[in-house]
Amino acid sequence: MPRWSIDDYDNIIAKLDGRFNHIFLQVYALDEAYYPSHIVPMKRQDDTWLKHFLREARRRNIKVSAWVNVFYSWGFAPRTNNQRHPINFHPNWYVQDKSGKSILGLDIEELRRRGIEGYYLAPSNKQVRDHVLSLIDEMLDSYDFDGVHLDYCRYPAPGFIYDVALRSKFMRAYCLDPLGFSLPDFEQRFGTWGNEDLDRRWQEFVRDDLTSFIKELNERIKARKPYADLSVAVKADYHAASRDFFQDWPTWVNSGLVDFICLMAYQNDIESVLVKTLNVVEDPSKVAVGLGIYRLSPDRIKYQVRQVAAMPFSGVVFFSYEELRKNTAFRYLLD
Repeated sequence: MPRWSIDDYDNIIAKLDGRFNHIFLQVYALDEAYYPSHIVPMKRQDDTWLKHFLREARRRNIKVSAWVNVFYSWGFAPRTNNQRHPINFHPNWYVQDKSGKSILGLDIEELRRRGIEGYYLAPSNKQVRDHVLSLIDEMLDSYDFDGVHLDYCRYPAPGFIYDVALRSKFMRAYCLDPLGFSLPDFEQRFGTWGNEDLDRRWQEFVRDDLTSFIKELNERIKARKPYADLSVAVKADYHAASRDFFQDWPTWVNSGLVDFICLMAYQNDIESVLVKTLNVVEDPSKVAVGLGIYRLSPDRIKYQVRQVAAMPFSGVVFFSYEELRKNTAFRYLLD
């Protein structure tokens, strides 16, 4: 359930009861909380709605996970003036490109041109990680969530992996700065194959570093609430997820670093994505398939539900509630 549907909280449970067994409730997005927070700016000062929602869901045996937009810090709207927001308080927390330029230096039109949806925090930065961990501690300590669902747990694009924190980690391991891999003297020193190998190691390093965050977060959550699920929304094609966004989600699943993932399979044809996924995960029951009801017809979604049901996945996730509210046909597809 996205943040823009929160005002319908009193009707949501009744509409979903008997058809869905798990709700992802967005309580943190754009570095703003939809509950009283001591850490970040708040969009809602009162949590009466949230307590009521969790109570009603539990009464009906519906799980609720806190849906958290992890590294996606701001979108295309005019920038907030709130001085507690990282965009103002910690501008050094954001990803950087190969020239050392922060993503904050790009205007909205340039972001759109590059296909980037907004401004991202740097996943490698320890202060950023501590910030996210503190937020999740706050949510789990304050409310009886059944799990934590991570969204935007990725880099925005391949070119924004050159922040100081990440490069410093690599330099401590290899004594080389990845910014130099494209310079002529590097190829002269290491040869074409050597330079390509260094670049491959750098790409792997970025993926492994993001995986280390997933591992740290999983351990933190399980220490606090052993029964709580950790799930992550991931790019559906694992090749693109790994290459362009540095999400090594097959490793997350197969190594037990997450309880399950949600494939963002929002396209019209999902057959190839489903088959590819079966080839890389050891336990398909740890995969839920997200379907794009916001962009497809009820008939098409019905067909996709049947496709998923014919395979050993855990089930489907409908994105998002707003379309369920507007079009009742979607609600009855699972009857």
